[in-house]
Amino acid sequence: MQIVQFGQKLNTPIVICLGYFGSMHLGHQKLLEVAKRHADELNANVALFTFSNNHLKVLGMDCSVVYTFEERLSIYENLGVDYVIAAEFDDSFRKQSGAQFVELLKKYNLKGVVCGFDYTCGRDRMNAAQLSDSLNGVCSVYVVDAICLNGEKISTSRLREMLLSNDLEKANALLSEPYFLVGKVVSGRHVGSQIGFPTANLQISGEKELPLGVYGGQTVVDGKLYRAIVNVGQKPTFGLDYVNVEAHLLDFEGDLYGKQLKVALTKYLRPISKFNSAQELIEQLKKDRGVVLND
Repeated sequence: MQIVQFGQKLNTPIVICLGYFGSMHLGHQKLLEVAKRHADELNANVALFTFSNNHLKVLGMDCSVVYTFEERLSIYENLGVDYVIAAEFDDSFRKQSGAQFVELLKKYNLKGVVCGFDYTCGRDRMNAAQLSDSLNGVCSVYVVDAICLNGEKISTSRLREMLLSNDLEKANALLSEPYFLVGKVVSGRHVGSQIGFPTANLQISGEKELPLGVYGGQTVVDGKLYRAIVNVGQKPTFGLDYVNVEAHLLDFEGDLYGKQLKVALTKYLRPISKFNSAQELIEQLKKDRGVVLND
């Protein structure tokens, strides 16, 4: 997969998906499926347009991301995207009209454009029908209907709500792969090692939404899959009120410091709790371990 900055020259023929694609839920996957089908028919590559930054912050909204740009790139690649065309959403981009955006889009070798029924672009919010008209004679525009769950459109904002309410099973059912966190293992307080449950302390991007709780998860280290107990949140038993992410890899022996880990959350176990003693915490962790191993 190749990453191309928006406006950078790309000679290859493409069928491009337009949107933000902040999570690659079932609706996003449908767009990609349509793009792949038409790309095969037209002997073209599959491209995906997205923003490399959190465009909602630029719009003045206090909204963290479900996945960072780097995390999203790994998802796009796993789903078979050939080219990611990435733009930075800044004041200059924000001031563009839909027509100006389309003119820049036309500089690519477009064989097809895929978007959702509610897609808009530009400060004037050009809609899908207007986009289709503006590309008449250039390429076809394939407009995809809403993908719904219980009568409600699937969206990244709805997915975020599921994660924050610890409805992990439903959230994961909407995603192309279980929700995950990526971070570098850094030195922590070593308390886990002292109580027999050593943890990898992950340095997570500050722009990422963190669903607080204790989870069953999994990660791959040196090609081997390990199950894990993952704590996302504070450490009230030890009087620590800041949020961080720690993962105890079951049956792992070795040094993880400096490694980049991708930890998938597969099961919600329980909320963050304050225990009366370290021993009480140990007993709970033993129970968590049993649940994770038997899941």
